[in-house]
Amino acid sequence: MKMKVIQQFLSDVEWGELDWLVVDSPPGTGDEPLSVAQLIPATGAIIVTTPQEVSLMDSRKAVVFARKLNLKICGIIENMSGLICPHCGKKIDLFKEGGGFRAALEMGVPFLGKIPIDPRIVTSGDEGKPFVSSLPGSEASLAFMKIVNKIIADATPPTKES
Repeated sequence: MKMKVIQQFLSDVEWGELDWLVVDSPPGTGDEPLSVAQLIPATGAIIVTTPQEVSLMDSRKAVVFARKLNLKICGIIENMSGLICPHCGKKIDLFKEGGGFRAALEMGVPFLGKIPIDPRIVTSGDEGKPFVSSLPGSEASLAFMKIVNKIIADATPPTKES
């Protein structure tokens, strides 16, 4: 049933001209990512993890899964990598830090970066405003943009100027 819904979503939506279609699927190696990989010519996988070990185990499984499907692994992102205190600006490692980097190193895949927790991301999303546009100078926005630039640079063929 899930595969049919995904199939309908991919085929019945008028997407228009796309440069990228990013599909955010649940953690792990379940039906949803498999269905997407079977239904569209997916070219890459980005694995998002949090620093704690239980999430890292799922991330390692996701890398193995992507390899079995012959997907290019763009890399691993460590989300919730510390909290920048809104009062004092000090970083607090709520869920540890560095697990995403270590997993990428172990699995031989790129590490794309880490994104700190910023409560304003929730507020911005609830207001329907893109966070990186609303607070472009925040540490989380800068981290998002650095990761996006890495992904785009890796996916863009070099030009004569570069």
